[in-house]
Amino acid sequence: MANSDSDDERRPIRYTTPALAPNVAYLRQPPRNYRIGAILSAILCFFPIGILSIISSRKVTRALEIGDHGGAMAASDRTRLLIQITVIVGGLIWFGGLLGIIYVSTKDS
Repeated sequence: MANSDSDDERRPIRYTTPALAPNVAYLRQPPRNYRIGAILSAILCFFPIGILSIISSRKVTRALEIGDHGGAMAASDRTRLLIQITVIVGGLIWFGGLLGIIYVSTKDS
């Protein structure tokens, strides 16, 4: 028996780390739906693209309700892009309108 004890002492000790379970859920913050920005950009800037941004913000909420985090992230990014396009186009229209008003008012003088 003394022989078997010495064999155990000579064997290397192997340490293993437990693997993560495949269904481990990581806590993530839900993506923003930008609903207020979408509504304000639709009202104040350019209505047609603003409506698309409101619809896209609703898709974020729907995707989160069914648990599709990737789809919600994509819809959130799309909403932010549409809001930016709405503000740029609306700003150009407002700026062009002001320039037109200034041009027409100074032309008659």
